[in-house]
Amino acid sequence: MMLDISAALRNPGSAIPFEHEEPLAETEVLGEKVTFPEPAVIAGTYSLVDEALLIKGRLKATASAACARCLKAVDYPVSVPFEESFLRVDPRTSLQEDPWEERLVFSGNRVDLSHLALTLALLELPLRFLCSQSCKGIAEPAGEMPPTQEETLDDAHPMGALRQLFTKLQEE
Repeated sequence: MMLDISAALRNPGSAIPFEHEEPLAETEVLGEKVTFPEPAVIAGTYSLVDEALLIKGRLKATASAACARCLKAVDYPVSVPFEESFLRVDPRTSLQEDPWEERLVFSGNRVDLSHLALTLALLELPLRFLCSQSCKGIAEPAGEMPPTQEETLDDAHPMGALRQLFTKLQEE
């Protein structure tokens, strides 16, 4: 969704308060699926200074993923302050793109906040989602012991032949 900045274009230099909802796409973080069930809320002020739009505020969202230990669903609250600058560009002219520079740009009277919102949310996420710090992980069923590595090696396994040779040498 786009943020309408017409008020800033009419009143350059004035801080205009706003609140904006931005849906965040499902993504993967270190191979784990992370979803955002509710749109992120971005609230703050924006102002036009020279050819730049300055946006200051706070992004709030909820990220959902599976616990890294027990796989239960975990909701993680995200709240991050930010201050970003968007450069005004003329859509009729082409910019020289520097592949190492990431610039936020806008043209006209609307600004796309989707990239900014997703970047802010992802940078605030933990490396591993945990339902609690004391989570013990998935419990083993009572009475059953997991097979040891020796019990799972059969003759078709690449190490099975080595195991047979070792057993034969021990018997001799």
